Amino acid sequence: MNTPVKAALFDLGGVVQHFRGNGRAEAEKAVGLPPGTLRRIAYNGSFALANYGVYSHEEWLEAVRGDLVAEFGSHAGAAVEVWAKDPGQLDEDAVTVLKGVRAQGIPVGIFTNNTTGLQADLARLGFDAFDKLINSADLGVIKPSPVAYRLAIEAMGVPAGEIFFADDNPTNVIAARHVGLRAVRFVSVPGLIADLAACGITLPTPTPDTKGEPRG
Repeated sequence: MNTPVKAALFDLGGVVQHFRGNGRAEAEKAVGLPPGTLRRIAYNGSFALANYGVYSHEEWLEAVRGDLVAEFGSHAGAAVEVWAKDPGQLDEDAVTVLKGVRAQGIPVGIFTNNTTGLQADLARLGFDAFDKLINSADLGVIKPSPVAYRLAIEAMGVPAGEIFFADDNPTNVIAARHVGLRAVRFVSVPGLIADLAACGITLPTPTPDTKGEPRG
């Protein structure tokens, strides 16, 4: 495609920010919960409501606390404070890519399904290598809805065909292409750099890093 890229959108979890489960494991150990308990309980219907912005981040955490107490007793609720302190980890190579894109005068947006706690997490991580933060909890709609993508396109202020988009979720990539975004599936930072180069954005290749898991 010969049309130049005038803006770039990047998913957050699984691309730039990774949750490797350290916070969950620490919280479970602190109160004696079986491994995997928080992942099982936290990412259910209440998490979906938080991604839509129906629940605030704090209301989601309180819903998790209530489920833990109901199943394991009052002591289990203390796991939430420990777990909630984990803001995840940044992939510094991915951050370097975003900075490189911005250095070429191309606006960068973060487009993520997330809760209202997102800005606090990013502040704790010191991550600000973007121009627009587009969060499903603010939109009231999540990827892969076409409505979410159209709102993101509107926020970036350029036509869909001039926006590069990278997401690690293949369903989200298919949906993005359906509305006209120049979407690619993120697998690795070197692959991302190659995909950007194919769109005319040439960046140096950093040393590959181990990819973590999405939010958890």
